[in-house]
Amino acid sequence: MSLKQPNKERIDKANIQFGIFDYDGSRLVIYNGDLFTGYMVLDRFSDNTIKSEIEYKNGSHIGWENEYNFAGQLIYTCLTVWETSIEYYKYDKDGNQIDGGRTTDDEYYLEMVNKYNLD
Repeated sequence: MSLKQPNKERIDKANIQFGIFDYDGSRLVIYNGDLFTGYMVLDRFSDNTIKSEIEYKNGSHIGWENEYNFAGQLIYTCLTVWETSIEYYKYDKDGNQIDGGRTTDDEYYLEMVNKYNLD
């Protein structure tokens, strides 16, 4: 399995608490009493490998949304700031990019990447 950003913490959704609403109307994500930074795992395959996950920074939905196939291969990824997608990529079963790119203009993209230290 080749997780995107394997060095980042991953917590199953069942272990997360939800706090007050943030700027985009989504509830803040809390883990162990603190605003969560890392990936919240939304779904797993029957063998417990990750099927889908969403990245959070300081409790807010800021970062990558990733989907994997049963073999653990990344098939879709989307960089999101709250509910605004700023780039996305789709891959075939062999890991070759088949679609994707930026969904915003360069100025806004760079502003968000720098403001939120997106990687």
